[in-house]
Amino acid sequence: MDLREKITIGVCSPGQWHAMFATSMIDIARSQSQLGQLISLEGSGVISRLRNQVVATFLEKTTDDWLLQIDTDQIITVEHFKKLIAAADKDERPIVSGIVHAAWDTQNVYPEPVPCVFKIGEDTGLYAMHEYPEDSIVEIDAAGTGCILIHRSVFEKMREHQDKTNEGDLWCFYRDMPINQAWVGEDIFFSIRVKAMGYKMYAHTGVQLPHKRSYWLTREHHKDYAKYGKARHQSAQQDIEIANEISLGIKEEKR
Repeated sequence: MDLREKITIGVCSPGQWHAMFATSMIDIARSQSQLGQLISLEGSGVISRLRNQVVATFLEKTTDDWLLQIDTDQIITVEHFKKLIAAADKDERPIVSGIVHAAWDTQNVYPEPVPCVFKIGEDTGLYAMHEYPEDSIVEIDAAGTGCILIHRSVFEKMREHQDKTNEGDLWCFYRDMPINQAWVGEDIFFSIRVKAMGYKMYAHTGVQLPHKRSYWLTREHHKDYAKYGKARHQSAQQDIEIANEISLGIKEEKR
């Protein structure tokens, strides 16, 4: 990214920010001269509505070159911010995502952590990339919108290809809808649309963002943890017994 280019940060929230997220935003604002505007919209319900409004505000109220969309239940460090903008290029890589992990319900004790970057499989379905090279820029086919940096020209082209009857200038960026009998969220819809327009998408695997999740703790969690606790206590007891035997000269310490 050209260091003269400016970046708007776009945030959707239910009306409150997590303190750690706010701190990370302040750290970036204090240290990075490329920051332009901050767009923060509040609301509840369909998140795609807010995301569309953020993009429309970015296009109509700012002249900045890039929009960084980031959710308020995450933390992005200054180092991660630098890596993300270093990977971005308006011609070669106009769309770059960080790695945010979703928590998918598996009906087991714990949710499954799933990286929200995807590749198309042989059956044309989208599959999460559970394996990827460390601290590298990789091409992807879809990404979540938890932390994604997008050049202005992408949104402008989306407006050019809008459904004028139904979408207009405001609602042509994100949409929730069924595709092939499966419900598709606004992030996957965006990815499908920009890929169809000829854009490539990338992720920087070195930009790993902690994602705050919450769930109900139950007896099943306690029972599962008890297995770990029992094994840990047994191991500690064995260490004590071995240490005592060595000190008494019963057993020679292994070298």
